[in-house]
Amino acid sequence: MKEIILAVIVGLFLTIAGLFLEKCYFEENSCPIGSVQTDSASTGETGNPVSEPRGVKPTLASDTFNISYRYRSGDQSEFQDFGKSGLLKETLHTDDYYKIIFKASRKSQGESYVYIFQIDSSDKIFRRFPTTDFAEADKKNVNPVKKGNKYFVPAKNLSFQLDSTTGRETIYTIVTSKPDKDLEDKYESMLAQQDNMTRKQRKAARKEWHKDMKKRGPRPKLVQDTQETIRWKEQEQEFTTKLDRLKKMCDGCVHIVNFKHE
Repeated sequence: MKEIILAVIVGLFLTIAGLFLEKCYFEENSCPIGSVQTDSASTGETGNPVSEPRGVKPTLASDTFNISYRYRSGDQSEFQDFGKSGLLKETLHTDDYYKIIFKASRKSQGESYVYIFQIDSSDKIFRRFPTTDFAEADKKNVNPVKKGNKYFVPAKNLSFQLDSTTGRETIYTIVTSKPDKDLEDKYESMLAQQDNMTRKQRKAARKEWHKDMKKRGPRPKLVQDTQETIRWKEQEQEFTTKLDRLKKMCDGCVHIVNFKHE
């Protein structure tokens, strides 16, 4: 009898532990056993150094890649920043407009290839850059990107708009010094299969993608210390912003932005 009770207790403990671990690796700001680091590449929550994965080459855009994630509510409001924390602390709403503006500094060495993906609240993945998937997107939004040029995603006079499906949304920005065939193939495979997946299968695929992205290297941190002002016109309104800098952006690393869609 004692052996049966002990087995039940052990089984219950392992089940609870498994649920905790799942929250820790996927729901980064909801970890029941402590916050999981998302932005800093140098220290963990306790201040202990976080070792960099082998094979990471901090070359291409180290401190030379500038980007801004912007959104606005309705036709009359100003664009505002999001994406600073990287955690699930910011909220955008159905019908909000959002866009991404970036520039590879002239200081960066060699060519830069930029990949931006978004997994929406229905657990489906979409490529945001290059924007060849969107008919009205800027035709210049292709790889390799040119140093010193500003890129508006999807276009200078156009923004994405959130649909009515609410939940968690995640944006992944990756910068490399050469085409990343493995990343492109993984995206194409996931895209081709997702319409035939159940919601449970898409959620599992999303977790696997997120897990792979976190393995790509130390996390760059978004810092606001640039002075250049970017101006553009959209829906007959003038807008301005300052680009942020991705600190410690290395070759192949990924900057992850999470937000709530309500």
